[in-house]
Amino acid sequence: MKQLFDFFMISGVLLGIVFIIATQCSKNRNDKTIIYLDLFIAFLLLSNLQSFLFESVFTEAPFFIRRLLIPWYALILPAFYTFFMYYLKIEKKVPSYIKAALLIFTVEIIIRVMLFTHYFHQENSMFIGKYKQFEEIANTALMLFIFIKTLVVIFKYSDLYSPILAYDNLKWMKNFAFISGIVLLMWICAIILNFNDPITPKVWIYYPVRISSTALFYWLAYHGYYNYSLMIERIALRKEILADDKCKNNILPNNHFSDDKFLMIKKHIEKNKRYRDPYFSLDKLSTELMMSTSKLSQLINKESGHNFSDFINHLRVENAKKYLTDSNFSNYTIIAIGLECGFNSKSAFYTAFKKFTSVTPSEYKFQKGL
Repeated sequence: MKQLFDFFMISGVLLGIVFIIATQCSKNRNDKTIIYLDLFIAFLLLSNLQSFLFESVFTEAPFFIRRLLIPWYALILPAFYTFFMYYLKIEKKVPSYIKAALLIFTVEIIIRVMLFTHYFHQENSMFIGKYKQFEEIANTALMLFIFIKTLVVIFKYSDLYSPILAYDNLKWMKNFAFISGIVLLMWICAIILNFNDPITPKVWIYYPVRISSTALFYWLAYHGYYNYSLMIERIALRKEILADDKCKNNILPNNHFSDDKFLMIKKHIEKNKRYRDPYFSLDKLSTELMMSTSKLSQLINKESGHNFSDFINHLRVENAKKYLTDSNFSNYTIIAIGLECGFNSKSAFYTAFKKFTSVTPSEYKFQKGL
């Protein structure tokens, strides 16, 4: 059990180093969002490395050192919270807690320095054990506070970051909030179970918390970096697409449809780029054109040979094909183009593209010599 836990911890440390190096080699490395994401991982990395060293390597270190390790863990959630506020572009609209957390961290380091002279050589000091418990409870309270503030931002203040929701529905963040709530509860339970043993706490009680939190935080870091990079790319791509729309007539071919009402429907969808709305529905179209959904569905099925969903996806695919083969858009990823053309996920884009072209977007670009 201990060997497996140590392997997991040291693997997590190495993974953290690789992650930070990779993000610092990216084109967004100077972005404050990425800087705080890297700090989030750095504090996790330092906390895990320190725990591993003093639990498995320097096991004979003085009691004072083993009980009063540097509290890197207290900075993990504050760094994440700051990253998330920058991610949502609302860092100037909500208070930041990173400075307060750094102040508390500094005070805790100063306290260690002050206690060093008197308690360094004392083994199994009850005072040090009790102080450690108090500090851990205080840091846990801070993390719980920041966790609650994160939930408030996600579920109550969505109007502050409504522009971001056009690019990211934050489903990954909502999943994190749910799971991290469970991890925090596990941490509180571990503190309670060790409360009566301040000198020799049962370290193994923290194993489930540390394993689950490490796995969760690395999962979060990956999704945070991936979604942020994709969002930045989509923002730039959307600007180019809008500029391209102004310069060119992007109405798709009519394919000799006979019904004037259907041509009016198709023109409305194409002229207003309604297919680029990933949540566009038959009900929305019905409201916009003041026609019944049954009449719309009947016309679309009859004239296009597709149901409404396939008809819209076909328009999206045709639009995506245009940008995939345009050299002016060659610097953008396939997934960014697919999402900007109205698909709500990579899998939906690839499935629809292959349905209408019999090839994947990558294969299509290759066939076109791109």
